[in-house]
Amino acid sequence: MPLVRISALPQPGGVEPERALAAVTHALADLLGEEPSGSWATWEEIQPGRYVEGGDAPALQPAATHPPLVEVIAFEGRPADFVERVPTTVAAVLERELGLERGNVFVRYVEASGGRLYTGGSVVRRQR
Repeated sequence: MPLVRISALPQPGGVEPERALAAVTHALADLLGEEPSGSWATWEEIQPGRYVEGGDAPALQPAATHPPLVEVIAFEGRPADFVERVPTTVAAVLERELGLERGNVFVRYVEASGGRLYTGGSVVRRQR
């Protein structure tokens, strides 16, 4: 159950955040060997003028700057190779779907501790 939270500037014409969200959840499901319904993703648009890199505050998502800011939250205890592959997979999907230059996505992987996460009617315990 990874949860992916994406914050990005408004996208240029022809770029569909819905398609990018679906592509991310499907890619994570493939990594996990699960159904896509077990991966969740949200998109929040950053208003123009509210995201500055240096002194530049563009109205639309540039291909080479102002990377989308992504947080992936997943249960603790995943194998190290999975933890490494999640950020690179998410970044590659977003680069492709949003027409970004390679390396222009910022992804942070966060482990949710067992006993501190509630989902599906119960508190999730640590995975072994």
